[in-house]
Amino acid sequence: MNIRPLSHTVLCLCFSVLTQCDNPKEKAQSSTTPAATKPETQEKIIAVPAVLAAPSNSVALVSEGLSPSFRVVASHLDIGGCSLSYSETSGAGALALFLDEILKMMPASERKDMPPGFSFANLFKMLGLDSVAAMGSSSRQRANGSYHSRNFTHMPQGRKGLMTLSGGTAEKLLLLDVAPKDTDFALEFPLALKYFAQDVMPGVIKFVPAGEREKFDKELLRPLPVLGLSTKEILDKLDARIGLFLRLDTTQKIALSPDAPPLPGMDGVIVLDRLGWLFEALKPQFMPALQGAESPATVSLDGGMITIRMKSPAGPAPMDFQPVMRFDPKADRILIASRPALFESVVAGTEKFSQSADFAQSWRDLPTDGNACVHISSRFLQTISDGITKNMPATRANSASEMAIVQKMMDWIKPLINHGQTVVLANQPDGILTSSNTSIPAGSSALTTVSTISILAGIALPAFTKIKERGHDARVINDLKQLVIALKFYAADHDGKYPDQLSELVKDGVLDDETLLEYKNPETKQGQPWLYNKTLTDSSPGTSAVLAAPIKSKDGKRVVAFNDGSVRLVTEAEFISAWGEQ
Repeated sequence: MNIRPLSHTVLCLCFSVLTQCDNPKEKAQSSTTPAATKPETQEKIIAVPAVLAAPSNSVALVSEGLSPSFRVVASHLDIGGCSLSYSETSGAGALALFLDEILKMMPASERKDMPPGFSFANLFKMLGLDSVAAMGSSSRQRANGSYHSRNFTHMPQGRKGLMTLSGGTAEKLLLLDVAPKDTDFALEFPLALKYFAQDVMPGVIKFVPAGEREKFDKELLRPLPVLGLSTKEILDKLDARIGLFLRLDTTQKIALSPDAPPLPGMDGVIVLDRLGWLFEALKPQFMPALQGAESPATVSLDGGMITIRMKSPAGPAPMDFQPVMRFDPKADRILIASRPALFESVVAGTEKFSQSADFAQSWRDLPTDGNACVHISSRFLQTISDGITKNMPATRANSASEMAIVQKMMDWIKPLINHGQTVVLANQPDGILTSSNTSIPAGSSALTTVSTISILAGIALPAFTKIKERGHDARVINDLKQLVIALKFYAADHDGKYPDQLSELVKDGVLDDETLLEYKNPETKQGQPWLYNKTLTDSSPGTSAVLAAPIKSKDGKRVVAFNDGSVRLVTEAEFISAWGEQ
């Protein structure tokens, strides 16, 4: 296990703990989970004449320069907690105007291929980037030490362009009915290209050159293979909801490597809502094969519902998955479970995550109607943390200092994963509300600092990796230069011939450093023999490759030494050509 993917895993774990979104205000008891204990008292904004002193339980607003969006945004936030922020967003419009000014200064020859009437202002408007008027967030600490945070993005004219990808009106979350008991990871999101296509496609067509528009329209209407549906039909229909719900199975053990401590297995459920039209389109393709005598599955029909069960597990434990899939046309729902027992439990609805104490605690003050949600249990986070920590000693490529850095990061994270992390997004007529119960408050200095460090680390790690790779390439080039010089000295004493083995360079006294006889693999730290073209002689073409690194660099190139004494990094095609040249 190498430190680079491990570091990225740790950063992802950081983000899973730290990512903050926020929560809509409860508008009805039925759409928000009740508090497990007595609700925490909250100060509410009361309309107050701006020039008058506010009562002790209200907040006075300024009379001059009052933002038209402030009251709307603030009405969705918790006032008086540990964090509160508000800002108006006019940056998109200013950027569009700036880009349009740059566009005007471009020579006409460079603007001739642009669509007629193109402007960044129109592009930003089409994508809905100018629809956000203001944003606000708040956080307050809960009794268990976690933080309840809310964020409201105000769009007075409604969601447009890219913002429509969050789907339509908020509705009851799939998790409430489908997620099984002890769910450790839940991810629910919309796949709503329908609204995006309706809002954006007319603008896209305007940007298509007149001469290409007919071809563009034909491509949109051309039926796709297998499906028999056109791209336009798919875009017009695609308004789906996807749910993925996983739970750890401690009775199963998965070993990442022979030396590594095992991790628990996992069971899962996938839910696809409003994709029945796609199932019906594909049914003629796969149903005959599944109903055949040689089929690995059984198919049953019951009241219009289609249930497909695999006849045997996919393999031995812990990979003994035996998926079951059901399509219910009345509910327009496709349900897939990893094992028969889990499928039966979900269909019966007897053991739901929404009926557990963990759900009541995780979803306290969060809405049950929404468009997307993420839930990660503390058990899941602890398992990932423990897996990283326990597997580090089993790795061979990590230095002691690299392991110490990762351990330090894990120690910092540990107190933050004692609570589950939950985020819910819900569309509103005039914006998007998000809410979360997490370990760090939104807008806190700690979050800002950690987020900044994480972003910088994400930028720095690839750069550092690239520097290390280039440093390794430089060392390889230097080693091959010394070897080529030694070959030339050897050939001078042996009628222009090169040795059968590179080790003869040391025996002949033309090479002092025996460590140069092998290539040092940067990943395994082990030596490997160089690629050596011993069929060449000193009089062979100078463009012929005589030595090369046995493996390619990360960018796909290879360090090659040529018979003229030069050494350089070349593409694989150049290397193959030079290697075959005699």
